[in-house]
Amino acid sequence: MTPEELDDLLCQYGAQLRAWPTGHRQAVAALLLSSREARARVREMRRLERLIAEDAPEMVPPPGMLERVERTLVGAALQDWKPPAPQPLRASARGAPASVFFGSPGASSAQPPSSAAANSDTEQAPSARGRRQAPEPHRD
Repeated sequence: MTPEELDDLLCQYGAQLRAWPTGHRQAVAALLLSSREARARVREMRRLERLIAEDAPEMVPPPGMLERVERTLVGAALQDWKPPAPQPLRASARGAPASVFFGSPGASSAQPPSSAAANSDTEQAPSARGRRQAPEPHRD
């Protein structure tokens, strides 16, 4: 960790190192053991925090102010947000529409070709397509 990174983290999390995320605490502990300058920066941040806390008057915000601030922040966040683009439907075995498997509503109730062939008066050999073929026997 560099002194500049320490400054950024002090500004982000404050001088109470116990409140920092664990990963940062370990890195700053190593830096504080080896750097006098880093220890001085933490002491200075603690001094500034004490001055601010002592000097800050006890104030109650005017009625409605917190709600106005919240609306402003939420409005600003929503301006930057864009909903995800809709995904096109794909016909696959997993995500196929029900009409692929059950037919579309109002479709004729014709028999599938294999059933029609089995019910016809003429004998037809079943199609090899879609049928598993047995391997040829081994001959010596």
